[in-house]
Amino acid sequence: MSKFFNVTLDKDVVLDDSVTNNFTGWTGEKILKEIVDHRVTRFESLDDVDVVGKKDKQVVVYSGDTSKFTTIDLEAMGEAAGSSLKQMNNIGVTGTPTVPQVIDIPISSLDFKLGKLNILRFQQGDQNVVKTQTGFSNGESNTFVNDDMVVFDGTVHLKSEFLYPLIYENDIDIYKAFNVLVDKSIFKSISDISVITSGTDKILKITAVPLDRILIPKGDMNLSNIANIDYFNLTASSGLRVICSIDSGVTWKTFKGTSWENVNLTVNDIENNGIDVSTFNSISSIYWNMLIIANKVRFAYLLCDTVSIDELKIQYDAQGYWIEAKETTYDVIYASNSLLQVKLYFSGDVKINY
Repeated sequence: MSKFFNVTLDKDVVLDDSVTNNFTGWTGEKILKEIVDHRVTRFESLDDVDVVGKKDKQVVVYSGDTSKFTTIDLEAMGEAAGSSLKQMNNIGVTGTPTVPQVIDIPISSLDFKLGKLNILRFQQGDQNVVKTQTGFSNGESNTFVNDDMVVFDGTVHLKSEFLYPLIYENDIDIYKAFNVLVDKSIFKSISDISVITSGTDKILKITAVPLDRILIPKGDMNLSNIANIDYFNLTASSGLRVICSIDSGVTWKTFKGTSWENVNLTVNDIENNGIDVSTFNSISSIYWNMLIIANKVRFAYLLCDTVSIDELKIQYDAQGYWIEAKETTYDVIYASNSLLQVKLYFSGDVKINY
């Protein structure tokens, strides 16, 4: 039995952390705590460390001036390294080419080693912009889910002609017999069937109307540069039905008089509850801006019979934006080591980055 254990045979073995002598010891946890609490060297005790003013959530950096490690706030690192960027905002500047407005900016520099000053001026967005959002050209077909029954050729519409190569079977008297497989269930109606020749091949040509199809977009229209939607406008056949989604196609909406209502992305639902062209084009700015609050929208269209869509347009007011001021519209003067002056020869809202 180890001499560090005080054992009585009729009792459990116990390590008592409150008692220690030459013949008893501590538990492992107590030993670790004693080592940590009584370690010989702490970081702040080293000769090249000065962290007397340390605070919570600081970082340790080396100072060449004192040749010691010290602690500073994280946000102060950029300024200490000379790489911080500050911004001053001025609203309603009233400078003119003859009477500039002077803005004083406090700085701290010994040798004027300062970064280039950058001035941004606010530009009002364009108003009543009319843009063709979709022209339904052949190049735009890849923005919609592929469908062999839909044709893009400057308008979008259902395919009306279907060609099937005839397969030669045998001769019957003076005639030749051909075979072809046609799935008639894909057609709503057939208006004509004829045989045409293409080189040495015989082709069965069927003129027909396929079943109603939903033209489904793959992505959203990005409206992040738009402050206000004036209207959407469709140039299309009167039989068209439209629905829209503002959550990337998760749910779909239709318009009923004075409100937006949920609708399913199915042929029957769109046929019965979709928005017709005249209603779509009459929806006011109030309802569009009420609906589209996430800067995106997509439209799905029910194509049937000879219905076609020529184009979708949008009229909107663009958001304002910040444009870099031309150097001829301002002067930068380093009046002293502690004062930077900016002379602005224009009016408006300004951001000065320095």
